[in-house]
Amino acid sequence: MADTYLSHDELVKFIATLPTRRLAAGALIRDEQNRLLAVEPNYRDGWALPGGTVEAGEAPQQGCFREVQEEVGLDLALGRVLLIFHGLSRGVWGDSTYYIYDGGQIPSDAVITLQEDELLSYRWLEPAAFENHFGESFAARLKACYRALETGETVELSSHDS
Repeated sequence: MADTYLSHDELVKFIATLPTRRLAAGALIRDEQNRLLAVEPNYRDGWALPGGTVEAGEAPQQGCFREVQEEVGLDLALGRVLLIFHGLSRGVWGDSTYYIYDGGQIPSDAVITLQEDELLSYRWLEPAAFENHFGESFAARLKACYRALETGETVELSSHDS
């Protein structure tokens, strides 16, 4: 029987032809009034959830809560995934997957320590203000997260859905 396995060099060449996907994760952190903690990045327009890029060798949940600690100084319990969003063929970003995790509830007067080299400010937002700060499609994803909190489900969407 002939050996049908690829050599190491052939395997490396083959793997280089496979598609890549960027991973990012954010935390849905709410206060006692059920408002959302939003952060204003200094590297792009608009607002975002605390979170960021998942690093190599890191699970999305771990990356999310590491980024939350780095960006806003909160050491939160690891919550469940509320939403998975697949951004397909997004220009220079290519394909990506974005996870939103339950960051739990914290007091609105909790100490937020911004990572100054990435963030300009933060604020607590009512769901009615999501579209003004995040845009229509991301606001719809955030509202889906709030529903997922109520139902216990996980939502999965793609850019073809929005």
